[in-house]
Amino acid sequence: MTAYEPTSARNRRGRPQMAEETQRLADELARRAAEIHTRADGELSIPESVALAAFRIGVEAPQTDTESGDES
Repeated sequence: MTAYEPTSARNRRGRPQMAEETQRLADELARRAAEIHTRADGELSIPESVALAAFRIGVEAPQTDTESGDES
């Protein structure tokens, strides 16, 4: 018998594979959320930790103007 190795969500049937950049961002979000949750020592739930990590990633990301044309 071999050691238990969870199947990656990326390899499950019926789930589309994420683009490389999307997967990188999801992995970074998961890493940061786990770190925040650990440092919070029970003060934040997992969903709160994920929300905070997502907010921090959004604040750090360069903001670009996605609208085109003049504002009138």
